[in-house]
Amino acid sequence: MNKILMALYGVSAILTITVFYWMNYLTAPVLNNDYRGGNGNPALFFPVVLMPFIFYFLYGTIELSMRLAEKWLSRKKTIIVISLSLIYLVGTALWTIRAADRFRTYIVETKEAYSDPKEFALLNVFSNHLFFNPLTFFGVVVICFVVGAGWSLKRRTSL
Repeated sequence: MNKILMALYGVSAILTITVFYWMNYLTAPVLNNDYRGGNGNPALFFPVVLMPFIFYFLYGTIELSMRLAEKWLSRKKTIIVISLSLIYLVGTALWTIRAADRFRTYIVETKEAYSDPKEFALLNVFSNHLFFNPLTFFGVVVICFVVGAGWSLKRRTSL
């Protein structure tokens, strides 16, 4: 990448990380025992406005990981790293889904308004903080790496 595109990628990375953490902060439940409404979704404003930067960050991460895999990793090492990345992704997804399920079960047990945890989705105004955290942000980066590394493997075999 040339210097201007790399600078734009850096700005996009900073904005994407900032948006991700602000989404986590602004969607966390209110810190009292009253879980009637959570904190809502005021943070949805940020990804909508900054979506071009987020998309550029995702594209840049895929592009950089593709170049990294082509230049510094052999085919065998690329496959090993993709396998480890997929293990991380599955573990992160299972942890996040389990934590969200336990959190909504906790809400049903403590609030009389709900009788069954399946009355509302896993990703809701109460559990946004479980889906927007450093663990899942790194998962997004790992997904981009897997796509880029897989793309580099495909390019090697088609040449």
